[in-house]
Amino acid sequence: MASNRSYTVIGAFLLGAIILLAVAVLTFGNTGLFKQQRQAIIFFNQSVLGLTNGSRVLFRGVQVGTVRKVQLRLAPSGEEARIAVTIEMSGDDVVSLDGEESANQLTIDEMVKSGLRAQLVVYSYVTSQLAVNLDFQPGSQPNFVVKPEILDLPEIPAVPSEISQLKDTVAQIPWEKTLQAVNDAVTQMVALAGDMDRTVNTLGPSLKDTSDATQATLKTVQKAIEQNNTQLQATISSVQTLANNANSAVVGRDKQISQLLTSVQKTSDNLAGLSTNLKDFTDPKSGTRQDIDSTLRDLSAASSSLRRFAETIERDPHTLLYGSPN
Repeated sequence: MASNRSYTVIGAFLLGAIILLAVAVLTFGNTGLFKQQRQAIIFFNQSVLGLTNGSRVLFRGVQVGTVRKVQLRLAPSGEEARIAVTIEMSGDDVVSLDGEESANQLTIDEMVKSGLRAQLVVYSYVTSQLAVNLDFQPGSQPNFVVKPEILDLPEIPAVPSEISQLKDTVAQIPWEKTLQAVNDAVTQMVALAGDMDRTVNTLGPSLKDTSDATQATLKTVQKAIEQNNTQLQATISSVQTLANNANSAVVGRDKQISQLLTSVQKTSDNLAGLSTNLKDFTDPKSGTRQDIDSTLRDLSAASSSLRRFAETIERDPHTLLYGSPN
C-alpha cells in the first residue's frame, strides 16, 4: 500500500509539472494562442479574385494581419450579393508611436470613426495576388453595408480600388461619340487625300512645263553670268593697268612736286613779310603811317589850290595872260 501511494504522488507531481510547462509555453511562447486578436469584417462590391484565406492585410504597405475567411453573402431578397472578408489583426502588430504596447488600444469602431477604410490592392502582378490595404481617409463618410447591431464583428467600410475607379472613369467616357468623331475625322482625311491626289495629277503637266521653263531660264542666266564675268575680268585688268600708270606718274612727278612745294614756301614767306609791312602802314602810331597821312594832307591842300585855280581860269581866262588882279 505504501508503494502504491508513493507512485500516485510521483504521478501527480509529474502531471502537475507537465501542466505548468504547457501553460508556460502557451503563455510565453510564440504560439499566439494567448495573443490579443482583433477581427473585423469588410464587404466588397467587386471581384476578389486573387484574395484567399491567409492573404495579407496591410496598412500602407506594412503587414498588420491576415485574411481569415472569404465568404459570399446574399441579401434576403436575393437581388444583392457582397463578398464578406473577415480579417484578423494581432495585438502586437499595432503599437503606439513610442513603440510601447498600450493597454488602452483603440478599438476597430474608434478607428473607423477616425476614418479607417479598407481597399483591395494588387500585391503581386506576377501571381495576380490581392491584399487588403487599410488606411485613414479623414472626412470620408463611412458606407456601412449591414447595421452594426446585427453583425457579430465590427465592420470596416470599403472604398473602391484604384482599378475599380479606373474602370468607372473609363466607363463614363462617351465612347460612341468619341468613335463617331474619330470616324468622321478619318473620313475627312481620306477625302482630303483624294482631293490632294487629284490636284497633284492635274498640276503635274503644269509643274513639268514650269520646271522646263525654269531650267531654260537658269541656262540663260548662267550664260549671261559667264559673259559678264569675262567683261568684269577685262575691266579689272584695265583698272589695274590704270593704277600702275598712275603710280608711275606720281613717282615721276615727285621732284616737280617738291620744287612746287619749295616755291609755295617762299611765296608764303613773302606774303608774311608783306603782311608785316601792311601792318606797319595801318598802325596809327608807326612813322610810315604818319608820313603817309602828312603826304595825303599836302596832296589834299594842293588839290584844293588847283581846284581854285581852275575855277579862276574858268571865270576869267585872261588870268593866264595878265595874272590875277588881286
